[in-house]
Amino acid sequence: MGEAVTRFAVGDRVSCAYFPRWRTGRITPDALDQPGCTLDGMLAEYAVLDEQWAVRVPDHLTWEEAATLPCAGVTAWHALTGGEPLLPGRTVLTLGTGPVALFAVQFAKLLGCRVVSTTSSAAKADRLKALGADEVVDYRRTPDWGRAVRELTGGLGADLVVETGGPDTIEQSVRASALYGQIALLITASATRSGIEISHAAYASSLATIRRVFVGSRTHFEDMNRAVAAHGLRPVVDRVHPFEEAHTAYRAYAADAPFGKVVITMDGAHGN
Repeated sequence: MGEAVTRFAVGDRVSCAYFPRWRTGRITPDALDQPGCTLDGMLAEYAVLDEQWAVRVPDHLTWEEAATLPCAGVTAWHALTGGEPLLPGRTVLTLGTGPVALFAVQFAKLLGCRVVSTTSSAAKADRLKALGADEVVDYRRTPDWGRAVRELTGGLGADLVVETGGPDTIEQSVRASALYGQIALLITASATRSGIEISHAAYASSLATIRRVFVGSRTHFEDMNRAVAAHGLRPVVDRVHPFEEAHTAYRAYAADAPFGKVVITMDGAHGN
């Protein structure tokens, strides 16, 4: 720790924010640096951070669990809390079983909401329910799953859709949305579609607001960590690889469909 550092002490457990220069409020063009993208990332034994880039992680989490928070965790938290207030009793729709969707299920339940999730796997449906989902819709058996969500909500639709599918799912997400629902749109690219397209019929069926979300600020991270700590929430980790198997971990992540995060550890020698 440098002599001028005041935010932390030696021994504090910290993580780096995903957008380290984005502290609060709206992101600005000069705050778009991303470790692991435009800057060197965390796949290293040591990293040097400005103290303003770091965030304390909850004490009850293992290093492997804490490693899941900066991207998927913050993205889900921002999706749920960054728009109009999400009050207890409201309905949240999550899509699939990617890490952001799983965090969204956990956070939505933490906030007192009813959760409807989609998946195509019976085994994953059971795991979603164990995680907190109240209802699960099989999107392969029910391609018109937007209508199914409306039926499960007494015709009202979801108050918030955490839209992790992008072009492939946006049409059904709009159809599943409540009249004045919110759609937190995370993904805008697709291997099979050219971009975001919504039919006139779907668009006319709702007055939903679509809000783009891309991870979040340091303040989002800190707010989320307080909630995680207060409720003893534990992130879902699918598997852990030692540093020596980093290439294997990346290949497996790309090829498989993990239920939760894939984490690379530093073998305990220098933390994670």
